[in-house]
Amino acid sequence: MAVVTLSSPPVAPPRLQLGLGLATFAVVAVVTVAPVLVVVFGAISGDVWREALASPLNRSAVAYSLLFALRAPIAALIGFLIAWLVIRIDIPGSRFIEFAMWMSFFVPLLPVTLSWILLLDPHYGLFNQVFLALPLVHAAPFNIYSVEGILWVHITASSVPVMVVLLGPPIRQLDASFEEVGRVSGSRPFAVFRKITLPILAPAILTGALAGFIKSLEAFEVEQLLGRPAGIFVYSTRIYDLAAWEPPKFREAMALSSFVLVILLVIALAYQRVNRRFDYATVLGRGARFDRLSIGRWRWAVSAALWLVVAISLVIPLGMLVVGSCMKLFGFFTIPAPYTLAHWREVLINPLFSGALWNSLLLSFGAGLGGTAIYAGVAYLVARSRLPGRGTVELLTWLPWSIPGILLGVSMLYLILASPLLSFLYGSVASLVLVIIVAQLPIGAHMMKTSMRQIAIELEQSSRVCGAGPLRTFLSVVLPLIRPMLVSIFILIFITAMRDISTIIFLASVQTQTLSLLMMQFGMTSNLEASAVIGVITTGIIIAVALVGRRFGLAVTSRR
Repeated sequence: MAVVTLSSPPVAPPRLQLGLGLATFAVVAVVTVAPVLVVVFGAISGDVWREALASPLNRSAVAYSLLFALRAPIAALIGFLIAWLVIRIDIPGSRFIEFAMWMSFFVPLLPVTLSWILLLDPHYGLFNQVFLALPLVHAAPFNIYSVEGILWVHITASSVPVMVVLLGPPIRQLDASFEEVGRVSGSRPFAVFRKITLPILAPAILTGALAGFIKSLEAFEVEQLLGRPAGIFVYSTRIYDLAAWEPPKFREAMALSSFVLVILLVIALAYQRVNRRFDYATVLGRGARFDRLSIGRWRWAVSAALWLVVAISLVIPLGMLVVGSCMKLFGFFTIPAPYTLAHWREVLINPLFSGALWNSLLLSFGAGLGGTAIYAGVAYLVARSRLPGRGTVELLTWLPWSIPGILLGVSMLYLILASPLLSFLYGSVASLVLVIIVAQLPIGAHMMKTSMRQIAIELEQSSRVCGAGPLRTFLSVVLPLIRPMLVSIFILIFITAMRDISTIIFLASVQTQTLSLLMMQFGMTSNLEASAVIGVITTGIIIAVALVGRRFGLAVTSRR
């Protein structure tokens, strides 16, 4: 009978444990605590806390942020269900459906938001125009500039797709024999799913939901574009307004951030306590099976439902993005000869575009490769060692998400300017790489840790018995087994770096401007056509990288 074993850290030499523990603690503390301390100390000034919380606009912004963040657990459950269906159930087109969900997350949010404006704007949106042409319909049924519109864009374009991306690797690592034991014992499929599959994958689901909740508080582009016309301000857009004030109200912004920091610290502590109860190894030394389940004729209905999800999350927005990039005037479909390629020619010959393209590639590959290596090392030391203070290190890795990206960028800029040893980073691509790696440390380290804890300790112990050292075991045993997660994290960081705006906006200079910043610049100057062109190009680059990653990383299950 298959037994789910509880993973426990292997024994390492005491001196090695102490040295690695101190080194890990020092590095993680410097990159996580220092930016937070800048925010906290910046907020300690007179009555700035009371003034920040007394403002009705600030309180309303925090309330809206918490409301929008509630989409995270819902998206985690929907994303898990979709990932489980396409990976564990034999349905037509499952491979393409899964990759389509990846691509829907890859498309940058700013141009996707523009696409939904073309469809759901109350004045000229295509869907509204179609409904207004029907009898008895006298008012536009959809309004993208609303709470519902913001939630719709986030859930369809980002929240659910990223959960499919993050939860796919843990589902692939789940040995099918665990579920088979339940079925052989007489349990029905739903009971097996509820009592075996869900508990084993609970750490990954919980991590994804919590990460989505925290990142929801940092969302900026959609809320800025859709919320402002409706008078809806959230935490991040309020921080942006305070930082852009003349003169900037950094202390009030930092006071607001430190208030949210306390909330997130409580959430992180609760997560750490709960997560210890769900620590299962699912990749064992006896080998693993990854069979797909057959559901008969129902597979066609499930496939049709998932294809509808793909159409809503990818096909429609991407099609409208391409259409918008080829319009003479964005949103004007009824003018004579509404389409042209002139905007494409203008963007491609613009020297700003070529420089931004090179900077974006350097930033994305640098942050993706460097971040994946760093996250894997930190996760291994936390999950597979008895390092002194590893619980504190695990808690510290959550800190970068305690402040919004825009303030993290300000904090990093202050540290670079204040330290003579770091001043050479000012205005360089290296500073952008550093801040992206720090910003994504929570999701990278904790998803890596979850994946490593699914691997039985016996595999590493066998390597050590055969004479391999800790480093050789890590490189030859652990990393190959978690390769799906490595690829997922690399692509996730690559995408984040390629489309990030708020985190790098204060660190980038004219020479290090990226495609995302150039896209925002065009959008804010009402050149929406050029912004859509850059959105199409950025999406093409990201999809190409995803195809390569899928080719070399996600086929690992067939070679185990």
